[in-house]
Amino acid sequence: MRIRGVVYDTGVELLPGRPSRPHFDPDGVRRDLRVIRTELGANAVRLIGRDPARLRTAGIAAAEAGLSVWVSPGLIDVTPATARAHLAACADDAERLRAEGADVVLVAGWEATLFLRGIVAGATAAQRVATLTSPRRLVASTLRHGPFPWALNRHLRRAAATARAHFTGPVTYAALDFETVDWTPFDLVGVDHYRAGQTRQEWAGRIAGWRRPGRPTVLTELGCATYTGAAQRGATAWTVVDREADPPRLREPVTRDEAGQAEEVGALLDAAEAAGVDGAFVFSYAAFSYPHHPEPELDLDAAGYGLVAVLPDGRVRRKAAFDAVARRFAGS
Repeated sequence: MRIRGVVYDTGVELLPGRPSRPHFDPDGVRRDLRVIRTELGANAVRLIGRDPARLRTAGIAAAEAGLSVWVSPGLIDVTPATARAHLAACADDAERLRAEGADVVLVAGWEATLFLRGIVAGATAAQRVATLTSPRRLVASTLRHGPFPWALNRHLRRAAATARAHFTGPVTYAALDFETVDWTPFDLVGVDHYRAGQTRQEWAGRIAGWRRPGRPTVLTELGCATYTGAAQRGATAWTVVDREADPPRLREPVTRDEAGQAEEVGALLDAAEAAGVDGAFVFSYAAFSYPHHPEPELDLDAAGYGLVAVLPDGRVRRKAAFDAVARRFAGS
């Protein structure tokens, strides 16, 4: 694969009041990005985050490390118009980084049907999932907002135009694998693709349907959490964490399985390469709000997708998946 990447979290807020990265140390970020380039062997990093200053700091550090920088700003539970205003501010920073010589791609949003208000009914992501999985609610949502592929693509056309008004490099979007996207406004096709109940052959077989002439196809996310059976839960494996408990803990017993995570992520990368994708980003380098703990019920890292485990003191330890990815990136 030409693009060998990893997702790096600068801080998002998937759940209200629960930041994914409460602490952001620029020196630590620079160390992480050097490791991603020199030891993991990636040549690209997708920087996700809500704070333009953090994205800017990480983008500079990634470019200095020799990485292609995929700037991926995102706000959760806001309207499409608010998301586009945020995108414009981040696009200005991305353009400055590109003008200084960095290789920069702007990701003009991700998983908008789930994360933005107004494409389907629901004030929160959980409510929007309920809409998407209930025929009655989906009909009511369609009557109010229009068919959600139509509402999504209306937003994406405007998002692409916003991005291009501020940024002169390549632009893409990171789609859910069930979203029907008109890729005409974009330079690359980008899809977040987890296995979630499919066989690996079925997972790889879907990639052909996303190809568009003249546009590279990139898996903007793939990955697996770190417990037995997580591969079958795909992008929802993290939901075994009970954040309402004090301290947060796993709501059901799971078996920590670093070898299983490594095997799954490695197999997905192999399948993606065999399917002819132009690139893939493993989710993710570290799950900063899912610390490892010796007590199994408090071991949030078991539900995390990180290639490294975050220890209670903030240090990180490489997991088996780190080495599995490094071997494949070295051989690409």
